[in-house]
Amino acid sequence: MELKLTNISFTNMLLVDERLIYKVYLQDPEKTVLTQKAIITVKGVSLRSYLEGLTASTIFSNANKGREVMDWVILKLNAETGELTAPARGSIRTPVVAAAVLMEK
Repeated sequence: MELKLTNISFTNMLLVDERLIYKVYLQDPEKTVLTQKAIITVKGVSLRSYLEGLTASTIFSNANKGREVMDWVILKLNAETGELTAPARGSIRTPVVAAAVLMEK
């Protein structure tokens, strides 16, 4: 899957074309590899290299935050899924045990 993003704010000064590519991790099909690329163009500003560097470091910082958030969400979903399936497993066993007790009497 591929996602392309372009900023719409300050396009007369700063243009950011971002591309995110999600692929299946070949060694483990249960995992995903994310490749993120950004092309930064600063227009008509005397501090061009400074603004490009600042924008690049902000994108890098936000990418790390995004990964941390995704990891947190995955952990929460796994924990909640475990909490939901445990009672379901117990309730499935309970009627079977109750039926076995009734049949013995």
